[in-house]
Amino acid sequence: MPSRGKAVGNLVKWGVKYGPHVVVLAQQAKEPAMKAAQSALDRQKAKRRAIEHASTVREGTVLKTFDPRVDHGEPVWVVFAGDDPIAAHPSTTTPIAELIANSDLSTRVRPADVQTPAARLKELPRRRMKRTR
Repeated sequence: MPSRGKAVGNLVKWGVKYGPHVVVLAQQAKEPAMKAAQSALDRQKAKRRAIEHASTVREGTVLKTFDPRVDHGEPVWVVFAGDDPIAAHPSTTTPIAELIANSDLSTRVRPADVQTPAARLKELPRRRMKRTR
């Protein structure tokens, strides 16, 4: 087993040798990672807004669908008041009638049936990992 001094020496040697490469890769990967994180936050925000909007209207429900005119594949949440579609989140230029043309309207969800993130966390199984020390 190598000594600590030799391990530290190897670490310093590898840091000097590969450190600049790691810095360049980190700089190049920063922008795509930030873009992916921002798009995930935007999806969550659109769903949250649709659910909040549906909870403020009479017999409000939400339907997850996809915009047929756009290739990005991001979900669009359509808010219904009874059987009438009233809004889409995020807003889109595609008419709501075209958004829901081929959708299964029986899959609409009431805001009361959607669990909050805190409620989902409480339902996770609680397992304790035993320490092996």
